[in-house]
Amino acid sequence: MTVAVLDAREHNTVFLGDDRYFVLEDEGRLFLVHDKCPHRGGPLSLGRRTPDDKRVVCPWHGSRITCAYLRKTSVPMVRRGTEITAYLPNGNGAHPVFLAKRRILANYEGVEQ
Repeated sequence: MTVAVLDAREHNTVFLGDDRYFVLEDEGRLFLVHDKCPHRGGPLSLGRRTPDDKRVVCPWHGSRITCAYLRKTSVPMVRRGTEITAYLPNGNGAHPVFLAKRRILANYEGVEQ
């Protein structure tokens, strides 16, 4: 297991080897979720929310993944103010952790489908 510490004001994406995670806002809470559609591996952070705000639409093929599923499968983390300490799976210390600030479309509502 690898520990990543980030400030939610400055970073919203975590890279560990070939894995990428992003901070998802849902129901007023933050969750660190794997940036990979469970269907075909599309980048969920580039998907948009459905108008009801309950699903993220994969940008590659339109699959709708519920936010409840993403919350359930999120990375264990502790939040103190804006500081997030996340416990990333499959990290054995062989890969460094990189943090980034990116535009996360999955945190915006408004897919017309």
